[in-house]
Amino acid sequence: MMKQGRIVGIALCLGCLLGGNSHAAAIGMPQPSARIGLAVGVANMTVKDTESGTASEWVARPLNLIYTDLLFLSNYRYWAEAFYQDAVLPAATHQLGQRVKQLGARLSLQAPLPFFTTIDSWLGAGLQLSSDRYDRRHNLDADGYLAQQFPDRSEIGAALLLNFVAEKNLGGLRVGVKAEQVIALGDGVSESTLALFLLFDF
Repeated sequence: MMKQGRIVGIALCLGCLLGGNSHAAAIGMPQPSARIGLAVGVANMTVKDTESGTASEWVARPLNLIYTDLLFLSNYRYWAEAFYQDAVLPAATHQLGQRVKQLGARLSLQAPLPFFTTIDSWLGAGLQLSSDRYDRRHNLDADGYLAQQFPDRSEIGAALLLNFVAEKNLGGLRVGVKAEQVIALGDGVSESTLALFLLFDF
């Protein structure tokens, strides 16, 4: 009976030690930083066209898909988006009207900002690549009638990105806003955007 009691006591001590170690490891593990999300917003869009410039027009930014995560062993993070956009820009005498369709991806590197204590904020820069389609290209005469039509065109567009993100954690859900400037490289779409987003732990 004495031996059995000692064996049980040793087993209980080992169980406590192992349980304590595993609990400490769980506490010491890094918090998950990968997140997926959705965004909607508006954009003030203009197109630098081979024929002429376009009017600046406010258009809807439909649903964007987001994935973000911290870079390995750093406080920086990357922010990736997949997007589709379909917008119509009005024509005028010296401005080309057209329908713009874009399917593409954006990738930014973002650094944390220390200015705010109640929210997390980030400043970033990156690159956008997209498959762009421009159709219904035309302009108007002084009386507002159709003056000239131009052929449709398609191209791969590239643009630089500058963005600011502010977000707040609400129990595993992050709610935030993103302001971004898209600067076309060559002919293509430039726009100033404002979007609201939700991020979920992944």
